[in-house]
Amino acid sequence: MKYIVIRPWHGVEKGAVVDLKHLHPALKTNVRLIGGEVAELVPATFDPAGNKPPTKGAIAKRLKELQIEFDGRKSAEELAALLPDSDPLKPTTE
Repeated sequence: MKYIVIRPWHGVEKGAVVDLKHLHPALKTNVRLIGGEVAELVPATFDPAGNKPPTKGAIAKRLKELQIEFDGRKSAEELAALLPDSDPLKPTTE
């Protein structure tokens, strides 16, 4: 059975997944059982498409390049609304 480590012990890091056939009572409070679909771990993969929204800093930098006045206290969505429609940083509305 697979367990996730809550309290680490010698040689095991917190958050590690361990596979134990029999859980010793001394370790019972240190681990939590992983069940169902979570037990089937899938390695993380890099998303080459880069579908992340632009950061507030990137939008502010682009607004400075375009010499558009803006209030730096506004959110990233509000700053993105100030960008021209043809700008690549402006999110597309679907």
